[in-house]
Amino acid sequence: MKRKFTKTVLNAVFVLGLCSIMGGTSYAWDGKKDGTGTHALIAEHGLTMLNNDLNQNEPKPIKQNIEILNKYLKDLKLGSTFPDYDPNAYDLFQDHFFDPDTGNNFTLDNKWYVASPIYDTAETQVRKFATLAENEWKKGNYKEATFLLGQGMHYLGDLNTPYHAANVTAVDSPGHVKYETFVENRKENYALNTAGSDTTQGIYKDAVANKDFDQWMTQNSVKYAKKAKALYYSHSTMKHNWDDWDYSGREAIKNSQVCTAGFLYRFINEVSEDQISGNNLTNEFNVVLKTADNEYAGTDDNVYFGFETKDGNKYEWNLDNAGNDFEKNQTDNYILKVKNDVKVNTNDITKYWVRKENRTPISDDWELSNIKLISNGKVILQKDINKVFSGNQVYDINK
Repeated sequence: MKRKFTKTVLNAVFVLGLCSIMGGTSYAWDGKKDGTGTHALIAEHGLTMLNNDLNQNEPKPIKQNIEILNKYLKDLKLGSTFPDYDPNAYDLFQDHFFDPDTGNNFTLDNKWYVASPIYDTAETQVRKFATLAENEWKKGNYKEATFLLGQGMHYLGDLNTPYHAANVTAVDSPGHVKYETFVENRKENYALNTAGSDTTQGIYKDAVANKDFDQWMTQNSVKYAKKAKALYYSHSTMKHNWDDWDYSGREAIKNSQVCTAGFLYRFINEVSEDQISGNNLTNEFNVVLKTADNEYAGTDDNVYFGFETKDGNKYEWNLDNAGNDFEKNQTDNYILKVKNDVKVNTNDITKYWVRKENRTPISDDWELSNIKLISNGKVILQKDINKVFSGNQVYDINK
């Protein structure tokens, strides 16, 4: 939401200055608005690899869902490039970075960054979009689900990018843009059509070993980001030569495609089975809210989300990202961590609420369209609200 004036101005000046240096883009693997470019190539070839590697003894639901995914390939590719063109994206695309050793993007790791930190990373965005995609797929909304899945694959591609896994931005090194332009110009040379084994072996077998989808997604992202970060230091800096960059690009794009193929296989397994996660304990949630697409729907007032468990414990968070949130037709997400790492049993939650609080004596009304709450790789709450919040108001959401 809009912050206090001084903080807002300082953040704006800082970000605008960086945009002039960084060109207003994260510039990871290239992607065009029309669903072409390196990100789209990775998504398409990841699916091609899965089709080519599919064991013919796979269960019928697996085969059927892969055919559905094939049908919506264009939406997968459009989704794979959309995060670079999302009008609601962070100005410096901070959430496209992920250092597997710190678990952060550059806003927390790089000392020169003095604006408000961003807690979303490429890793958390992979989990968010894959979970939302699974939720829509199981409702039969395949087109929307595939577009959401494509967005998750975008962030998966980003964390396979050496500069992004090392949290090295265009501010830190001119090599960031130069390297990724070098790879973009050679991407077709790096395309794969198979992972080298069928879906009973190798990366595909590994992809379904951990039955906890949320845990597996994190483990998978960390595994591949570590490879990308190692590539940065061994072959991708400005000190390295063209042959080094060619080796790095080939390995990084290979890893991106292999990683995507394995992820798509795991996703298809998730949507093909009626799986109920046995892990109901968590200390982290991700809440996604959509502000209505009506004039004056947005607000500068404070917004909170909370819930109560059956033992009477109440938990509430102020929803406040860097920059402006709760703008007209904007989707905002917030990573919510329980204090002191206390584990909450989601089965014990008895009610949820959204609360608006005036920041000034004059209320700035807000119209909320819908809300979704993610925990352990599952959407545990989704509700169309379609309500105008006026003044200081609490809206209870019963389970």
